[in-house]
Order: sequence, then C-alpha cells, then structure tokens
Amino acid sequence: MINAILVPTDFSDVANNALDYAVKLAEKCGAELHILHIKQIPIADPSFPAEAYQIYVDEIEKVEQEGINKLKSSFIKESSSVCHFHSATGFVADEIMTFCKSQPIDLVVMGTTGASGLAELLVGSNAASVIGKSEVPVLVIPPNHTYMPIKHVMYSTDFNEPELPAATRVLYFAELYDAKITVLHVKNDYDRYFNSDNNYFLKNKDSLSKHNITLINEESDDVVSTIDKYIDEHHVDLLVMAKHKRGFFDRLFHRSLSKRMAYHTKTPLLVLNKDR
Repeated sequence: MINAILVPTDFSDVANNALDYAVKLAEKCGAELHILHIKQIPIADPSFPAEAYQIYVDEIEKVEQEGINKLKSSFIKESSSVCHFHSATGFVADEIMTFCKSQPIDLVVMGTTGASGLAELLVGSNAASVIGKSEVPVLVIPPNHTYMPIKHVMYSTDFNEPELPAATRVLYFAELYDAKITVLHVKNDYDRYFNSDNNYFLKNKDSLSKHNITLINEESDDVVSTIDKYIDEHHVDLLVMAKHKRGFFDRLFHRSLSKRMAYHTKTPLLVLNKDR
C-alpha cells in the first residue's frame, strides 16, 4: 500500500513534471502528498557582511514562498489528495533520507535531468544519489514525460533472491492500474554466480497464474541497452528494478545499474529494495 508520497522540489520544470505525476498517482492510490523544498544555503565567509548575508537568506525564503504559492495555485489546486509542504536546508539526498526516517513515507517521486556518456561520470545526479541511499522505493520521472495510466509494467531482474518484497510491490502497481507485467531477465556472465533458472516466478507460477505475467529471457552483455530496446518495442509504461546490499557483487551490479538507468531513462523508473 502507498499511503504517503514524498516529492522533493526545487520549483524547476523537471520537478514540476514529477509533481504532476505524483499528484495523479496519489489520487489513484488515495495517498497523502508531502512536498519538500530543500534550500542549499552556502556557509558564509567570516568577512562577508552579516547584513548582506541576511538579505541573501531573506531572498531565498521569498523565492521559496513564491514557489509554494505557485504550486498551490496550479498542481495542487484541483487535487483531491491531502497535501503538506515542508522545508529543509542542506544536501538534497541527505535531507530526503532524513525526512523519510522522520515520516512514514512509502514512496519518493522525483524528476531527473538526465546525463549520458562522460557527463554521467562527471555530473552528479540527485535522483541517482537518492536511489543509491534510499531504503524507501524511489520513482524517477524523466523530463517531459506526461502522466498516463499504466498499462504495461516491466520488472527487470537477475532472478537473484530474495524476490518476494520487490515482486509484491510490482504486483501492487499492476493491480492498481489493471496492467500486464513483463518480467525481463537479461542473461549474462553474472548468472554463473547463482541458479537463475530456479527463480521466484517459476517456483510460484501457480499462485501467480491469476496475474497477467509474461517471463522473457534475453541474452546480452549490455543490460541497459537490452532494457531500453524492450521498452521501445513493447510500449512499457513503468520500468521496475530492484537492488540489495548483501555483498560486493550486489553493491557493484544492482546499485550501479539502477543508478545508470536513472540518468537516461525515457520511461518512469521505480527502484525497489529486494531486502525489504
């Protein structure tokens, strides 16, 4: 169940686009919205006049209030969901983690500006950073993506256990929209570390038979390109991936893969934790 959704915002077009998606999702699942603006106020130089610094702080507060008022008069105005506004000061990912620990948040929804190639290595991404740190599911909305009811959910998995926590959430989203599910496994060298043929979906096919689930196996060394190709060819509305932190292999592969997808995904990306 999703009862509370956190939406970080900097009042940009990318953040507003993610908020629009979150508003409609909240209405669909009957959840409350928590909108968090994070101010990044630099540490003042001791030689910087106190009066000038105060003017700077006041200006930030003014911009924040104006941004909140615009959201209230646009995205939030027609929403049937209960909405709360919050403010924090600090680093984006850290403040989001702190907020999720202080409130019973079930989902974080945020936008991403996207990056690829050299930029992916050199430029930080708040969405990717949150994915790496968050224990709460994170839904990343690409720039300019327009909300639409989800008809096709794709869960990209390596079949490495445990699968139940992630699978349960995948089924929740599919049932919420009466969507079909594709479970995509991209076979590669990592399969030699475990028996991917003995996976959750095959072991539980009888209990899962009531759901519209299709299992697909592809073989490729380029997991990201294979996922992208399948999304383009089969009109996927929501891509789901899962990470866990049980060992070196998982930290290296699962977390880096989901973070890579966050940089350039063209469809909404939901990142879950396999461990909870």
